[in-house]
Amino acid sequence: MRKIKKFKIPIYTYDILRKAKKRKIDLFALGLADQESAKEYVASIAAALEPSTMFDLLTPEDDLAKKDGLTNGGAGTVGIITLGAAFEEKLNAITDPELFRLAETAALVFAETGLKVVSELIAQEVSAEGLDLGDPRYIYACPKPETENEPIYQSDPDTLAAILSRLNAGHVGVSLNCGSLSPKYSLVFSIPWLAKKKKKPGVGSAAAGKATPTPAQAIKQDE
Repeated sequence: MRKIKKFKIPIYTYDILRKAKKRKIDLFALGLADQESAKEYVASIAAALEPSTMFDLLTPEDDLAKKDGLTNGGAGTVGIITLGAAFEEKLNAITDPELFRLAETAALVFAETGLKVVSELIAQEVSAEGLDLGDPRYIYACPKPETENEPIYQSDPDTLAAILSRLNAGHVGVSLNCGSLSPKYSLVFSIPWLAKKKKKPGVGSAAAGKATPTPAQAIKQDE
């Protein structure tokens, strides 16, 4: 299990403003029409970020791995990312509805970027096992991501509670409160592990004689 507190999330102001325009948020009315003003406002929100994550391996034998949509019965990673309590407090203090919409748009981009950062870290670890990562899957997310598929267990408190318990989510300050995660701006994700494409005979044969199974051997290879 890995725990990382206050990891760094790159701030992509352009992506936030692009999404804001797509959502028809009137930046001119908010006094944020020029790029510098908008950048300063986004930076003021980002200053409250305290991102933390916990993630762990699921083997095919884990009950959670057998849940539909998590790792499809195979090995993978399940994890949680939170933008932190201070960030939630920052957004709760915003009284202007349009500014709040902009701030939640920023929260969406921060969460998406955070998931990419964590996925890249997991990919490095998985690659060392000779595997690839599948696409991340949202189990729960606030704000909801702009994806074709809804978070698969957004309204399933029992599954969420089981995942939080497995991850010891309290170590990064995350809990389940009336069916929602606290701090509010948090997400739960899973990423299946995939076998790399078969190589020509003889490639990688030195690894075949290892006596101690690695997590990678939880992947079912095609014969």
